[in-house]
Amino acid sequence: MTGALLPEAVGDRFHLPPDAVYLKSHSVGCQPRAAETLLRDKLLTPWRETGEAWPHWLESIDEWRAALGSLIGVEARDLCPATNVSAALSRYISALGKATDRRTILLAPSAFPTIGYLASGLAAAGWTTRYLPDDADVRDVASWQAALGDDVALVIAMHVSSNSGALTDIAAVASAARAAGARCITDCAQSVGVVPVTPSLWGCDAVLGTSVKWLCGGPGAAWLWVAPHDRTALDPMERGWWSHENPFEMDIRDFRYAPDARRWWGGTPDVAPFVLSTAGIGEIAAIGVDAVRGHNQALQAMLHEALERKTPQWRWPTGAIGGTLCIDTGGDRPRVAEALDRHHLRADFRGTVLRLSFHAYSSAADVEATAKALG
Repeated sequence: MTGALLPEAVGDRFHLPPDAVYLKSHSVGCQPRAAETLLRDKLLTPWRETGEAWPHWLESIDEWRAALGSLIGVEARDLCPATNVSAALSRYISALGKATDRRTILLAPSAFPTIGYLASGLAAAGWTTRYLPDDADVRDVASWQAALGDDVALVIAMHVSSNSGALTDIAAVASAARAAGARCITDCAQSVGVVPVTPSLWGCDAVLGTSVKWLCGGPGAAWLWVAPHDRTALDPMERGWWSHENPFEMDIRDFRYAPDARRWWGGTPDVAPFVLSTAGIGEIAAIGVDAVRGHNQALQAMLHEALERKTPQWRWPTGAIGGTLCIDTGGDRPRVAEALDRHHLRADFRGTVLRLSFHAYSSAADVEATAKALG
């Protein structure tokens, strides 16, 4: 088990909160030490020295696309930067109205709430939202198959569910969607960086992600990946001058979609978030996602072994899970919350469910401190 642990020196690559055990990478990943220098060199210095620094800034976004593309095994030209997952999903759905006559979006009630908010907000445009049953296991492809019909245009699946940690077999869900004539888009916000994300192997049509969590890239750097088979087949209604084939042509009466993911970009892109994201991606790539995953699983197992017998009233997760341990503490929640605060353990709750995340910068000592405080 401990053979999968990373060297403790890996933690030196990140700024960790002093005098605390940080277990909230499912919310915000810790800042890489390289981030500050990269932001200075790629954003601030060119701006200071050249004034109009757009050539340098656009090069930085290209570097981010290349880094992310390499990490998840896709072509950089199929990646669109976005402010957040909501914005990326909205752009994607805006293209489906012309691509299909179907108007139902299928998702699980355990999806991150922003997904449901966005989907239900499309009712005025003729869209319907359908949910899996509340007790359905999102990891059971039969649950998805039973809910699919000839009215479903889009299946939205979480690779890892934020409130349970459930790890879904996206290839199976995408295959079921395809067999029913629907597209499948996957939200990887809670997986990318700690669980291998392989869009080209899944057979899904699009992927959403963010840098703020396990990629340790800070807020504002999300993305949309659209599969090559839809590279020019989908035309988003949400567009801007950077969606144009030639943004600098400047003919207001002549719009032509860019032939790659720039068609999804919209207006002037942000720069700073993607420079910071590049720093985070660089660290995760250097460590290796498989290595991060092995380290995470080893620490999860250590905590489970240390606490399960001492806490028979808790319900531990079963089946495949991602990087976050989601433990239902039931009526023990007040005691657990007090212990977290008293021992400076940074974790959080969803109702009575305690969420604990071990990242590459976490250690066996962190597990021991957690087990001692909560047992």
